[in-house]
Amino acid sequence: MISHDTIPAEPPVDLVHHPRWQEEDLGLPLPDSPHAVSVAMPLWEHVVAYEENDPRVTSRFQSGYPRFFLQPVVRRLFSDAGLRSARDGEQAVVFPSGEAAARCSEYVERKGRVRPRLIPFGWGDLTSVLVPTAGGAFDSAMKYWRYCGEIVSSRVAEQALLGAAPDPAIRQAGERARREIRQHLADYASQSAAEVFLYPSGMAAIAVLHRALVRLNPGLPTAQVEFPYVDLLKVQEEFGSGVHPFLLAPGGGPPEIAPLLYQGGLAGVYTEAPSNPLMRTADLPGLASMLAPRGIPLVVDDTVASSVNVDVLRYADVAVSSLTKWFSGQGDVLAGAVILRSNSPLAADLGRALRAEGGEDLSDWDAIALEKTSRNYESRVLQVNRTAAALHDLLSGHPGVERIWHPLTETPHHFEAVWRGRPAGHGGLLSLLLKDSDRTSPSFYRHLRLCKGPSFGTAFSMACPFTLLAHYQELEAVARSGVPANLIRVSVGLEDEEDLLQRFQRALESR
Repeated sequence: MISHDTIPAEPPVDLVHHPRWQEEDLGLPLPDSPHAVSVAMPLWEHVVAYEENDPRVTSRFQSGYPRFFLQPVVRRLFSDAGLRSARDGEQAVVFPSGEAAARCSEYVERKGRVRPRLIPFGWGDLTSVLVPTAGGAFDSAMKYWRYCGEIVSSRVAEQALLGAAPDPAIRQAGERARREIRQHLADYASQSAAEVFLYPSGMAAIAVLHRALVRLNPGLPTAQVEFPYVDLLKVQEEFGSGVHPFLLAPGGGPPEIAPLLYQGGLAGVYTEAPSNPLMRTADLPGLASMLAPRGIPLVVDDTVASSVNVDVLRYADVAVSSLTKWFSGQGDVLAGAVILRSNSPLAADLGRALRAEGGEDLSDWDAIALEKTSRNYESRVLQVNRTAAALHDLLSGHPGVERIWHPLTETPHHFEAVWRGRPAGHGGLLSLLLKDSDRTSPSFYRHLRLCKGPSFGTAFSMACPFTLLAHYQELEAVARSGVPANLIRVSVGLEDEEDLLQRFQRALESR
């Protein structure tokens, strides 16, 4: 008899050539990994059902984006923490450190006047937040988990459940990986590695930076220029002294925020280059010229375009990025970065504030995985640029397409201010809207032979009805900001260019 231990594991599915795009793939992880950060939702109806919490769909999920969906091993960690420490009527949420747990506790208490109990989990620095099951405290704790991204990764949860003893070799490998990642990012940013801070998710990077800005500028609000990824705005709304959102900024930002500069100032100005999903870039030179003399930080998220294609620190004081996306390229590790511009007059104060906030909890296991997958970062992005530009041209000229959003055509003059020039390109993300979209979108989506689910930046192409996924409860409001309900976001991967174009052509013919 052959022992199960001697049976080789099945190789992961190659999603570049064999995408999970059909109805029977619902709920399978994207990529084919226990640490996948996305999940297959192959039909338009699956997305709607997910948003309405239909168990016929959600019960089939084997994975999901970890800030929104508890991966199975993390769910087991929460359950184990509850068995260890919870009283009757309590649930556990586990955070990577006591400091993160304390911040969650403060948020839960502020939202519901319930003071959670904090208990060390008993492995490393993991700390359990024990909250009442009833009354909404658990939901508040999970909102903190989502908004601030201070999560326990699936790799850490695995080790914690095993009770693995500290391994000096892993610790050394993790430290080495973090050094390599910092240097890799610093080289693209033309900064020193000392200006690079690593966090367990992109949202953790944003949340820590926001706390630092609030401490440096107590009582002052922030401003958001252009329609952002949803939780970038949520962090500003939920923490600090509020936000002025300019979700439609036809002037690129300077004329929109100018009145605020004479009303007490701002703790910071946030924007993306380009924005997600409308691919618009703010007037960064104009914003910098207004903000710098007043000592107001300009924070720019370069995740969508990637640091291969843009250098936002030409004008920004701070760059933030989700390393989960193009930098990793695999979709099976969460990480984020904050990078300071060393010649910014604000750099020293920001650096001290970031170090005081802590939260650099990117684990050894995640750092090791990320360093390996990021080694071909530049070559992947350059290939994706070319294919995405060809797809943009195909879709722009198709009679069934109402509109395309891509940096080639959305505020291109502002994008060029931070564009690195050839051989860099315009990124691998674009959005599209079909004509007669209420009728045609579900059929197009059904027949599109790509992996379909949230997230982007993977080696395999992905598509999703972004507005439905991110803004289902506020479709009318976001439509007023120029984001149609039936907008489809596409992340281009490493498929053969002609093959990918044919897949879109066939899906368009099926409308």
